Amino acid sequence: MKHSYYSTDRGGRLHYRCLAWMNGKSVAMLKGYGPLYVMVWNPKNNTQSWYWEDKEGSIRSSTMHRRYDDVDYNATINDYLNLDMNKAIERKSSTNWLEYDYSRKRPDELTDTIVYHPNNLYKVFDKFFECDFLLHPEVLMGYWGYVKDNKEGMHYVEGLEKGIRPLCVDLEYSIEQMKQRKNVVAYKEDIRHWTRAWFLGGGQIVDLDHEEYYQLISCRLNAARKYHDAYNIMLDRHNIPHESWSLDNGDYRKTFDVEKDFDSRYKTEGIDTLLPHRLLDQVDSWVDRYLKEYP
Repeated sequence: MKHSYYSTDRGGRLHYRCLAWMNGKSVAMLKGYGPLYVMVWNPKNNTQSWYWEDKEGSIRSSTMHRRYDDVDYNATINDYLNLDMNKAIERKSSTNWLEYDYSRKRPDELTDTIVYHPNNLYKVFDKFFECDFLLHPEVLMGYWGYVKDNKEGMHYVEGLEKGIRPLCVDLEYSIEQMKQRKNVVAYKEDIRHWTRAWFLGGGQIVDLDHEEYYQLISCRLNAARKYHDAYNIMLDRHNIPHESWSLDNGDYRKTFDVEKDFDSRYKTEGIDTLLPHRLLDQVDSWVDRYLKEYP
């Protein structure tokens, strides 16, 4: 059965994506912020594709060859977790696409022509519903186009709870397709563990002082803790069957019908650390403070 994965940032999306790659499953990821475009990785025909709407309202796509069966996923993740400047320099000359750009590089054509808010992208949603795995599946039902949680305006949680859908879609079609999938809503039981992950990689400190950074991450994490219930409300509204799944105790192989998995549950933890190394010793105090203020 095909799956859809509903989660927040710092909510296991990278693990889910790698799970698809290592098991030969196709996966579509609908970007949650910035101009909306869709990436599709397909180990079945060794491709990675991008889909977007251009400024003239036309749908464009670009496809590159990728090999998925010659990647040691455990070793690749280990390399990133142990990243230093020398390895970063070596990686630029790597012929392994996953090591070189971690799959984030996008075609220049997309960057040059994409429209920020598409009105016609829904016309090719059938290509994404064909995929075995889906990331950001709520976008396929129109739930996209909100501001980040620390900004003023309509936030994701409010949109999900109230049914406010800024994106143009064929809702009836998308709901029918979702009903044919296993819809998994991820949640976190170990809040301390999750809080640490957010302070390590939940935002850029850049020119913020320590207090401003603490407040930024606290705001985003408070919102993230509401996503599980908000997703349930949204799916119930559309009468779409769904199940909750624990990032701390859930069985990846059984839930997502795969044979291969990483050699440890939290394998990808820390891979998206954004906090400078000089500030890592501040994290535990921020975590303690947050859990005291927001138990």
